[in-house]
Amino acid sequence: MEEKLWTVARFPSGDWTYGGKKTDPAYSEGEIYQISAVTPKDAVKKAQAQRRKDVKRAKANEAESTEN
Repeated sequence: MEEKLWTVARFPSGDWTYGGKKTDPAYSEGEIYQISAVTPKDAVKKAQAQRRKDVKRAKANEAESTEN
């Protein structure tokens, strides 16, 4: 199967969804990811992993800036 570019969104409630356009008004309150994957479930998993990395990196940067 070929990979496809998926739009994956995380809402403030913690729910994840996929499909639609990244400009969709329903996504205005959420975090939006553009993920290349074979299936939509794979895209959501990849988006969740990317968010974990981003959150971890942000926390590390925040801790570093408060130490200085």
